[in-house]
Amino acid sequence: MDIRLYTLGQVTILLNQYRETHIAMINNIVSTLSVILMLSTEISTLAQQPPRLIVRGDDMGFSHAGNEALIKTMKEGIETSIEVIVPSPWFPEAVKLLQENPTVDVGIHLALTSEWDNIKYRPVSNCPSLTDEDGYFFPMIWPNKNYPGKALVEHSWTMSDIEKELRAQIELALRKVPNITHISGHMGCHNMSPEVGALAKKYL
Repeated sequence: MDIRLYTLGQVTILLNQYRETHIAMINNIVSTLSVILMLSTEISTLAQQPPRLIVRGDDMGFSHAGNEALIKTMKEGIETSIEVIVPSPWFPEAVKLLQENPTVDVGIHLALTSEWDNIKYRPVSNCPSLTDEDGYFFPMIWPNKNYPGKALVEHSWTMSDIEKELRAQIELALRKVPNITHISGHMGCHNMSPEVGALAKKYL
């Protein structure tokens, strides 16, 4: 067996080296734990904060393909909220899809226009001052050179009809999709006049 003899000075040097090595190791461990604790605190804080970005998919109900795309983007993409147009032609299918996905954040996208040439929206109430000669909403809110004479504000709309229609859309949506969280206005319809703006504040 190999036995080494050390002087007192050598033993002192070895002990100091041992202590320095382990102090450095302990300091490294403490530093690592501090970083982990800091990151955990940041993650916990972020989890408690409201979302900074809401990716909204609106106009649900305008078509079958649109309905499927909105649900797919919610499940597999970055979309975080869906807004449905109640007087749209594919609203019944939208209702079914939303009922099948009850965790989706859903908003009502109030509409007083029907801007597509080949897909048209009709009101869900009796409001003749808001529709054209075929019973559809006008395509635009404000005058547009591409749709001369077809803006809602160019016609004799009434506040009573607007309030009736907005209320009817909200009530129908709430009956069919109970998990409604918010309301917005399609194509800025809620800002078409100061009177409509004041009315919209009751709902938006």
